[in-house]
Amino acid sequence: MRTKAEANRFYGILTACVLAGLFALSFTVWLFRPADLDPETLCPVSRPIAGHTIVIVDRTDRWTSGMSAALRQLIENAQRDTRQYQKFSIVSLDAEQSTHPLFSVCNPGAPTFWTDLYHGRRYTVRDFDQRFVGAADRVIDDVSQPGEAPTSPIVEYVHRWLGSDDFNPSIQARRLILISDMRQNSPLYSVYRQPSGEGLAPLVRQQLGAAARGVGLDVYFIAHGRDHHVSETQVRAAWDRALSELGLRYTWRQID
Repeated sequence: MRTKAEANRFYGILTACVLAGLFALSFTVWLFRPADLDPETLCPVSRPIAGHTIVIVDRTDRWTSGMSAALRQLIENAQRDTRQYQKFSIVSLDAEQSTHPLFSVCNPGAPTFWTDLYHGRRYTVRDFDQRFVGAADRVIDDVSQPGEAPTSPIVEYVHRWLGSDDFNPSIQARRLILISDMRQNSPLYSVYRQPSGEGLAPLVRQQLGAAARGVGLDVYFIAHGRDHHVSETQVRAAWDRALSELGLRYTWRQID
């Protein structure tokens, strides 16, 4: 038979084990808790966003109707690559040159046990399926419609985004996707006036410079065939020189 001291020691150890288990469970729940999200942007309010992907659709020159399907696919692929708590934005370079995004929402993450536990299954499914994935689908329908504008200030437009609050150098994992024919045409530089591209590199250095450091740039070159006496080879060569001098990481893919 146990003595009183032994019994007290046994119950003391048992209590300590129960308390340790409760502490471990509480710490686990705290560790895996989802972030509190802004109701409008679905971005975390208690921590910085984990990254930002901006898709710029250049609608200053009309493309063929067949481009819409390719455009939809590559935007959807970019959205799927956006990780939890990273922002995904779609903007349009058109005649208005507005920097107001057509779509700008963080990926709240697919529903999990933890998000359901904290926020409720109905809300986590709604945020991911309807407000992140579904809402972007509706914007893609609008931006896929071809448009035209008298100028194409591609470099200047990118410059304005690089200085925005949620796409400045303090933001990690910045990615810029540019869907364009890349025919820069503005008062500062026009590929139609200087098809050799001699003035493009200085403009890129001036407008982008240090603000573009660390940005991953993916160019989807629209080969619409309307060269205006400037070949697609000349356009590519001019941008290659400008971007390489800047030291910017970039990929160049042609879409027809």
